[in-house]
Amino acid sequence: MNQDKRIALLIDAENITRNYCDIIFSELARYGTVTYRRIYGDFVKNNNINWREKDFLEYSLTPVQQFSYTTGKNSSDITLVIDAMDILYSGKIDMFCIVSSDSDYTKLVSRLRESGLSVIGMGEAKTPTALRNACEKFVLLDKIYKSNIKTADKSAADKKTDKVKQKQSSRSGAKTTCGDTAVESPAAEKSADDDNILSLAELIEVISNTILPDLEADNGWASLADVGNRLTKLYVDFDSRNYGYQKLSQLIKSQNCFEIDTQAGENRSTVYFIRKKQ
Repeated sequence: MNQDKRIALLIDAENITRNYCDIIFSELARYGTVTYRRIYGDFVKNNNINWREKDFLEYSLTPVQQFSYTTGKNSSDITLVIDAMDILYSGKIDMFCIVSSDSDYTKLVSRLRESGLSVIGMGEAKTPTALRNACEKFVLLDKIYKSNIKTADKSAADKKTDKVKQKQSSRSGAKTTCGDTAVESPAAEKSADDDNILSLAELIEVISNTILPDLEADNGWASLADVGNRLTKLYVDFDSRNYGYQKLSQLIKSQNCFEIDTQAGENRSTVYFIRKKQ
């Protein structure tokens, strides 16, 4: 993945909560450097906006105040679109990141991609399919946010359990082994706002019956990285964190229908290969 892209980040503050700040910038760090950092909204009159001055300072965001001249009309959307086109014609960036769940930006995203630029979309699970599919990649912020909370809660619970076991072990003189700890798989069921997200069962079926037959070598093995790339091309909003797993390898390991093999990669990395169980 190219780490040298110059990125224009445009956030619709009237549509996206401040809770996703860390996720937004963590995701963009994978692609390059965020050179434009603008956030749009009526910060004076709109009580639904929860962004604060400290957020602008901490993340070097430039707030663009836009008053609504007419009731019921969103002037911020128009301002964001105009700025996006100005930035496009400046020729100073390689990628856009539009952060909103509003399908009104679909035409803008399509126009930016027609100009040869990559567009990463970020929004919540309620985002209409039209906007998701217009982007090269779409990140579901609320799914990742919930996944991060579950991971943090599980980590805290595991630490508490370990302390209890250590106390019990010290009292009884017994040694704690790895087999003493039960591993619980994250919940991967659909919730009410996930109607547009592929279910875990559907995802496994696609991998088994569509992707692996196309990618597997004569021995049946396929690179997990290639599987992940194909999933992203088929479903722009695919992310293993949508299903409660931090990595695709963890998701695959949780399923009983695949075999996994590993090889040593460059810089002490691990390369994963998978195939359907024989």
